[in-house]
Amino acid sequence: MKIKPLNRHLVVHKKPKEKKEKSSSFILPEGYESSIEKYSIVKVLDIAEDSKLKGIKPGSEVIVETSMLFEVTGSVLILENYVYGLVDEKACVRA
Repeated sequence: MKIKPLNRHLVVHKKPKEKKEKSSSFILPEGYESSIEKYSIVKVLDIAEDSKLKGIKPGSEVIVETSMLFEVTGSVLILENYVYGLVDEKACVRA
């Protein structure tokens, strides 16, 4: 099912986090994550027509607040207020 975002939302794709095998002295529930990153880089799939974000289009990568991502029927959405920056690889200086 494809979702068309409305009311200043974006549909994004978050890359799955790589799982690291750790040994622990404690028994933890299955699927437990010890720390969740505060910010994530996600790929924009679709943008609401009433979005005020300029320069962001499908295919762009943006920095968002991870805790504000929510999933609905397999699509991940976020309100534009929680988009903090645009990742521009062309502007990055490589050493």
